Amino acid sequence: MDIRFDQTRPAELSGAEGDLLTEIPQPQHAGAVALYRLWQELTPTGGLPARDDFTFERLGALGILGNFFVVEPLDGGRDWRYRLLGTHITWLFGADVTNVPFTRHFDETEAALCIRLSNRVAQTRQPVFLVGSFRTGDFSGRLETMSLPVLGRDGAAVWLIGASFPSTRP
Repeated sequence: MDIRFDQTRPAELSGAEGDLLTEIPQPQHAGAVALYRLWQELTPTGGLPARDDFTFERLGALGILGNFFVVEPLDGGRDWRYRLLGTHITWLFGADVTNVPFTRHFDETEAALCIRLSNRVAQTRQPVFLVGSFRTGDFSGRLETMSLPVLGRDGAAVWLIGASFPSTRP
């Protein structure tokens, strides 16, 4: 499985996370905007929504089931793994990487970046919106992705939900 972020991006797109991903201030893709709005609606004052609040019915109504993902921390955030991956993301990766730790799914640099970003979102409890170039065996292009903090099923651990979409953003 050859999964690589494209590191040949133009220099002006380099962001705080180096040459792999660039943070954007808000979601751009209509599906990303819809998921962020749902997250905002379900977020209680001073808290986080529960992972189980994001039902298949709600996500289906938004038309993003294939783009949706759930990520959970491993070993206190030393690693993370996808607990649920939509079919569009599975196609992008070229394989189903559900339950595969980031350190086994991505190369070392990419895993470290994804773990660092995931821990930041979990610790700050603030969403992050990103664009980046992505390349697998069958796909090469720009993606918009996001990570939104939610409470895991135990009601204490912070998990992440999000979605990834093709992007026309330069």
